[in-house]
Amino acid sequence: MKKLLGFSVLLAPLIVGCSSSAIDELLIHREARDVKKYSETNWRQISYTLDVKYPATALTDATFAEMKKFGWSKCSGYREGWDHFVDATKGEGQEQTVFQNNSYWFKDGALVTISMRYYAGITKDKRRVDVPDSVQQQVVILENKNPGVKEKLGITCP
Repeated sequence: MKKLLGFSVLLAPLIVGCSSSAIDELLIHREARDVKKYSETNWRQISYTLDVKYPATALTDATFAEMKKFGWSKCSGYREGWDHFVDATKGEGQEQTVFQNNSYWFKDGALVTISMRYYAGITKDKRRVDVPDSVQQQVVILENKNPGVKEKLGITCP
């Protein structure tokens, strides 16, 4: 999961254009704000924010059932549900707790990673907090057509 955070941070400056896919409408919540789309030759990214109280998710089992109808298969080999950890990559005094819920989907050589995140502070002794103090969920959807990315992420896709 921490790998995905790193991939999205590295990916953002590399993306220069814009394109869309048939599943965009399905994956962009109707109440989404600040929708941004970027693309490169083998990558696409959609990001947006949504107000929803933790532990709810912007994309639900109903959304994932629709993805299956479109021919997408859910991958395995990763932790499902909410996970949280301290992100200290910004340095001393800038640490934050990241709450992250990821899922991975595969179809026709494309891997779609859906990451729903909340950000919060840390405790006085620099540990992660148990619950985010905000209802603002960040959603990042990455579509990757690079061969070998599944192995790098340690996931298995049908």
